[in-house]
Amino acid sequence: MNKSKAGSHVSRLNVRKRERSMNRLEEEMQELGVEVNTKRMKNLQGQAQKPQLGKKIKVGRSPSLSASRPAPRDELAIPNKETRAKAAKLRVNAMKRLRREARKGEADRHVYDLKPKHLFSGKRKMGKTDRR
Repeated sequence: MNKSKAGSHVSRLNVRKRERSMNRLEEEMQELGVEVNTKRMKNLQGQAQKPQLGKKIKVGRSPSLSASRPAPRDELAIPNKETRAKAAKLRVNAMKRLRREARKGEADRHVYDLKPKHLFSGKRKMGKTDRR
């Protein structure tokens, strides 16, 4: 279950109004007998006012942006077409070996334990079998 979508959806238009506002703050402070300097509180008032929410205006994509897209990086690396074709062929050949390796089964993969045979030869252990 996707936790981000677990709750019910609430549209932005139906969100309840903020309970905190500058007017309410001023009223509560006056009830308490505190004088509020509104000039000093201007920064709070600007933060509290939000633009009305509504549907966004859909703007079409400008063709100039899509036309001025940067060239692919592989083309930038090799500007010559013939060289680029040769590099593509080399890339395909290099991938052939990797694909062949991928088809190997588990039994075909072998870890070679490189034992130094010249050191182990002729050394029979345990009692009577030490010489021939």
